[in-house]
Amino acid sequence: MFHSKMTKMDYVVEAFLWLFGACICIVILYPILHMFAISLSAHGPVVRREVNLFPRQFTLEAYAVVFSNAKILRSFLNSVYVTGMTCVLSVTAVFFAAYPLACCKIPGKKIYNMFVLIPMWFGGGIVPSYLCIQKLGLVNTYWALILGGLISSYNVLITTSFLRGIPVELTESARIDGAGEFRIMLQIIGPMSKAVLATVAIWVIAATWNAYLGPMIYLTDSTKYTLQQVLRAIVLEAEMSAYDITVTGRDSSNMADQIRYAVLIVSMIPMTIVYPFAQKYFVKGVTLGAVKG
Repeated sequence: MFHSKMTKMDYVVEAFLWLFGACICIVILYPILHMFAISLSAHGPVVRREVNLFPRQFTLEAYAVVFSNAKILRSFLNSVYVTGMTCVLSVTAVFFAAYPLACCKIPGKKIYNMFVLIPMWFGGGIVPSYLCIQKLGLVNTYWALILGGLISSYNVLITTSFLRGIPVELTESARIDGAGEFRIMLQIIGPMSKAVLATVAIWVIAATWNAYLGPMIYLTDSTKYTLQQVLRAIVLEAEMSAYDITVTGRDSSNMADQIRYAVLIVSMIPMTIVYPFAQKYFVKGVTLGAVKG
């Protein structure tokens, strides 16, 4: 129905947008596909620069090396643990912080709201954060990473905006029926907030999984390193021997590029799996700020 009313200029604009979108996709996907092809190729074609978008002399040797390496697998599991714990605790903290702002009539709400906003304008910085973690005795522990990403003012405001869009009549009816605030929060508001909480969860997962600065500052024990730390050492600093990366029957340096790219591809797997299931919530998340408060 819409296309029947389109003018020639509309078709030109639409064609341009499709072409522009295709170019953006190529720019984004080409490096990933190139890395994936190299990780599945033998040493010879890689050295001769014969690999572009498709593997040459297909082999899974690089992935066999990565998945059989205890240190890489341990760092992968460390990242999964930190990301999972941060996600669960962060979503819970954000919901508990946003609910009073949106659904309760409490004294001093404006002051509470101001304290939520202040960290968005004035950050404490790395040094005060480190000193605080040090005083708590959390240096070289996972809790230094988890608490550092526990709550975000932006996530609280987005969640608050969403909760204010829920009809007040629902909570008022529940209060008339004798329901307490905790029950209203968990049994009424909570289930209706799945979209915004899922959006916040994806943001937290993406930020925590890809975080490098926090682990670099707070973790000194190599057994607690996250995948991003190991990734940097292998990909940028070429520290193969430090992580016991060996290839049976040959020098690991002959497989250096394939192993580096295989580690990069493996690091993308969790986000690649999570995103398709949460894609619909991103659209919801983009429009959350437009909900009337």
